[in-house]
Amino acid sequence: MAASMSSFDDDEGPLSSINVTPLVDVTLVLLIVFMITVPAIVGSARVKVDLPETTAIKAESEQIPLNFSLKRGDDGKAVLYLNENATDEAHVRDLFAKTKPTEDQPVSLSADKGLGYGEVMNVVNLLESLGLKKLSLDTRHVEKR
Repeated sequence: MAASMSSFDDDEGPLSSINVTPLVDVTLVLLIVFMITVPAIVGSARVKVDLPETTAIKAESEQIPLNFSLKRGDDGKAVLYLNENATDEAHVRDLFAKTKPTEDQPVSLSADKGLGYGEVMNVVNLLESLGLKKLSLDTRHVEKR
């Protein structure tokens, strides 16, 4: 015998309930997608504004972060890089003697993990002696096994 399909509840009249579970599932998936994508879009979008010019107030320049890198060279010695250009301690001292950095100048230091603690601390001491106090040491994040 074939089952009979009816659009009526037992004795109460027509079936009037709607299954909203798929609607809620789709809504939650869309909400999660928007929650993930909107901060990435908003955070990376820069608002370009055509600023008016004035001579009454001195314009402050944005501070470009200084990226120092320390790695072992081909000869086995530690080589210092400033923004991807090889340099040495004397050149860095001359550079900052001409232009005094502000106390809140951002500086990042990346060093090979094979370098000795003393070699890295020499660069940290150099940067601190030049008045660069906001130093961040770069690391690479790895997941626990």
